[in-house]
Amino acid sequence: MALHHALGAIVVLTCFLCYHNSYYCGFVFDDISAIKENRDLRPHSPLINIFFNDFWGTPMHKVCRTQKLSSY
Repeated sequence: MALHHALGAIVVLTCFLCYHNSYYCGFVFDDISAIKENRDLRPHSPLINIFFNDFWGTPMHKVCRTQKLSSY
């Protein structure tokens, strides 16, 4: 059990060290449209929409989002 806690702490510390310089940076490039203006992230929007819309909250054509993400 202690080994699991130690490994978890190592993962958290590694993540913090890798990304600590970006914590206080603002949004760049398409972050505003992908995060702030995304219609799928609104409380009144059904959760199922994330499977049919792209990363910016607009409808995708011909390919489901889960298929697109699984191809990466």
